[in-house]
Amino acid sequence: MNRLLSAGFARLWKNTLFWLEILFMLLIYVLLMTANYQSARDYGISYSLDGFFPGSFMFIGFLTATFAAMFLGTEYSDGTIRNKLVMGHSRTSIYLSGLIVCFISSVIVCLSSVVIICAMGIPMFGLLTKPLVNTLAMIGTGILIVAAYAAVFTFIAMLISNKPITAVTCIVTCLILYFGSMNIGMKLDEPEISSGYEWIEDGELVSSLPHPNPFYLRGTKRAVYEFFYDFLPAGQSFQLAKENTAENTTLKVQFPLYSLFITVSVTAGGILAFRRKDLK
Repeated sequence: MNRLLSAGFARLWKNTLFWLEILFMLLIYVLLMTANYQSARDYGISYSLDGFFPGSFMFIGFLTATFAAMFLGTEYSDGTIRNKLVMGHSRTSIYLSGLIVCFISSVIVCLSSVVIICAMGIPMFGLLTKPLVNTLAMIGTGILIVAAYAAVFTFIAMLISNKPITAVTCIVTCLILYFGSMNIGMKLDEPEISSGYEWIEDGELVSSLPHPNPFYLRGTKRAVYEFFYDFLPAGQSFQLAKENTAENTTLKVQFPLYSLFITVSVTAGGILAFRRKDLK
């Protein structure tokens, strides 16, 4: 296992995609923070340093999907996995080493954004306005979300031998997670009572009274939507961003529990399937 990890990280440090993802994250935050600083100076808009941290976990799913597909897919196309088996490494060790490298690479990408936020943000926007423990808890929760993403995309990459198909499957899966979670969040955000509105009729101003919103989710249906919004990694990412801008900054306890469940269950299933996979 140690030899596999050493070889994996040796490849990681030389991997162009890995460094491009870090560069992408840094550029995004340099542009974002510069634009916000300009807005704060020109229009008096107030920005808090706390508000920048959740963005790292908003689109890390796409970066993890791309990296896992290309990094692990290359091992199939180059015959590296078969060589590892010939050298006596177990399939479980091969699977876990791939998962660990993908997870660590994504964590480094996220933490690179944390570094640039602190380096640029403190001089521009000042120190944190919320307790440090809140920010650390948010980052810790985000790292567990990354672990869940890494588990899902490692599962796909290790079980599909064709590199292009692996890439397409990972990206499509990520899109489904993101847009599915976005749709769930929009439905949950529907107000229970629709506010009244006004219009002109025959030259007179007519007003309607507030009324129950027919699109508001109730009962069991709402409970099911809330469960999936909390369970899916993308749903958790969206909620991290919302919580960070709201007065209530208490993170939901189920977030890390759900992420750990996804990571452990998907990894266990992936190992069992990979041990039975025909690699000839």
